[in-house]
Amino acid sequence: MIEELGEMVHAAGSFFADLLARIINGIRTLAPVIVIGACQGPTVTPTPKVDNKAGMITQPTREQSDEPKPIGEFNVTFYYVIGEDEIVAKKLGPNGSKVANDNTAELTAVVPDRDQDDVNLYEAGTCDTIASVSHEFANQLAIQGTGKLHDGRVLNIWGRCKCSNSPCFKVTENQWGTAGSNHPLQPFRTVAVDPKVVKLGSLLYVPLLEGRTMPGRAPWGGFVHDGCVVADDTGGHIDGHRLDLFVGRKAYFLGLSGSGSSHAWAKHVPIYDGSQICERKGRKVSRKSGAI
Repeated sequence: MIEELGEMVHAAGSFFADLLARIINGIRTLAPVIVIGACQGPTVTPTPKVDNKAGMITQPTREQSDEPKPIGEFNVTFYYVIGEDEIVAKKLGPNGSKVANDNTAELTAVVPDRDQDDVNLYEAGTCDTIASVSHEFANQLAIQGTGKLHDGRVLNIWGRCKCSNSPCFKVTENQWGTAGSNHPLQPFRTVAVDPKVVKLGSLLYVPLLEGRTMPGRAPWGGFVHDGCVVADDTGGHIDGHRLDLFVGRKAYFLGLSGSGSSHAWAKHVPIYDGSQICERKGRKVSRKSGAI
């Protein structure tokens, strides 16, 4: 009996010893896991956005704030520097209404006196004579607003005046003339607008121009347009939804003509606010890097 009791005590001791060994071994195994978890810190899972109205889970989306805002549809016309050397004296019609291009006919009312052989051009403010020119050149100079004399001087129209002939002009040092904002005119980049419709100095985006090769050669022409222009100029008869694009030379004006020397492709053109996708750095107007 005593021997049996001793065997039972011995067996129980072995059992508890084995159990204790298992417990100690398990603690050693779990310890690295506990330490690693503590070093990594908590993991945060992004919380999806819940649409309370629809009861659906949606992921946040980026707002497309860089898309250009439409301003409206405009008729695009064109103007350029008229050269005195380009003018060939021609006999005027009975109504004296010869014009330089198809988009400025309304300006023929602003013409110098045709009763003289030559027309004196006067400086605004002083009424000093700048030059004496032909009727034809004086007429087209009043229409285009900028012209180049035989001697190389470039003139800008300055508006009506009280001199012997009106309008009056100013001599400018800029190669292509000076815009109403006092910035130099830039071929294919400067546009004249109605300030009541488009704020002067605004960057505009014209999709119609994008991808179109401009006539002429570098640095002024011969490039593929990106659609960005700047509203730097005004005109006495530029009103409402009309955009007058400065193209530099008459040859460039003709180069933009469609079949039959028509600019019908430039009618009812959508125009957009270009402040988000266009930029102006000094005199350069272009598309922003990375813009759509």
